[in-house]
Amino acid sequence: MRSMVILLAGALLAAGCGPETPAGVRFTKVDVPGAAVVLAMDGDALLVGTRRDGAQVVPGLVRRGNDGSVREIPVTSVSPYGAVAKWYSIDSDGRRIVGLGGQRGGAHSNVRWSVFTGSGTGITEKLQGFSVFGGWGAGELVGAVVTPVGPALIGSWESAQVGLDVNVWTEESDGVTWTRQNSAGTPLESTRQALGFAKGVSARGESILIAGTQLKIDPADTRQLPIVWRSRSGNTGWTSTPLPDAGKSGVTAAIHCADDMCAVAGSVDGKLAVWQSTGDTWTRVKQTPGIAVPDNARLAPPIDIGGHLTQIVTDNGHVKIAQTDTGTVLDASGITGTVTAAAKVGPNVYVIADETLWQVAESDVH
Repeated sequence: MRSMVILLAGALLAAGCGPETPAGVRFTKVDVPGAAVVLAMDGDALLVGTRRDGAQVVPGLVRRGNDGSVREIPVTSVSPYGAVAKWYSIDSDGRRIVGLGGQRGGAHSNVRWSVFTGSGTGITEKLQGFSVFGGWGAGELVGAVVTPVGPALIGSWESAQVGLDVNVWTEESDGVTWTRQNSAGTPLESTRQALGFAKGVSARGESILIAGTQLKIDPADTRQLPIVWRSRSGNTGWTSTPLPDAGKSGVTAAIHCADDMCAVAGSVDGKLAVWQSTGDTWTRVKQTPGIAVPDNARLAPPIDIGGHLTQIVTDNGHVKIAQTDTGTVLDASGITGTVTAAAKVGPNVYVIADETLWQVAESDVH
């Protein structure tokens, strides 16, 4: 009798665990040549910036179609640092591709920057003078962006007032030379009351949108606040908008624009925060799950999955799919590692975690 009771209890326990244990949204690994580093949309296809350790040219580029086809896009370097660069950012408008790479070197181990431009038939490094991105006033670069009025690079440079300004580099008409523009007198300039730091960049039409953090300096209340700078067209008509409901300390980490909507991922008081805009008005998405996110975390941008603004993020070593408009958090299975990039292209959602590319059908995320 005792044995029968034990067997019955075990059967009930097993039956209870089976159907009630969620399998999670299952991702599958996508093999690409090299380690996956950054993602970008290229029309109806996905661009994957890779790192090919040991290759003659380390930065690689792969185009993956919705049919699963994978094609390597030739990458040509013309400098020693370009040959060993790691991708920081890639952007495309479906025709033009701009890639930003960098590698530390020299006596001070500063990042030596490389810019690659081209199309789906191949991209080539365009050699720049040292003072274009380097020198006494140099800061850093954070991203490349392609707009209908031309590409731009976003970063920082020594301010005429204090610290570093958020800065823009634009391409000259020769298609080779990049020129650093002057931020003085614009909202991109830092002041003794507010220091600006760029974190990510995206384009919406002719506008450039930069997500960043502004350090407000006040003897009574010095704190960091999330902010978005937006141009009217290219590098003209800049405005700045502090993001609302920023708590005591807020930062941004990534931005993504699609059609007339932009979304920013970051954190407020150590918890995941997402903001979105329609037109020129920004609001914080109130239902965003309160997942712990450090101020310096590298986040993937929010993307639309099945009509839900969604943040894919690693929480305590587990990948979570957070629907910010409903507060629903889905577990991801198959995928492991820290999520650093995400994109939706066609019917598929792609994620980079620990330099591995993963995929799931949008219809399976529910």
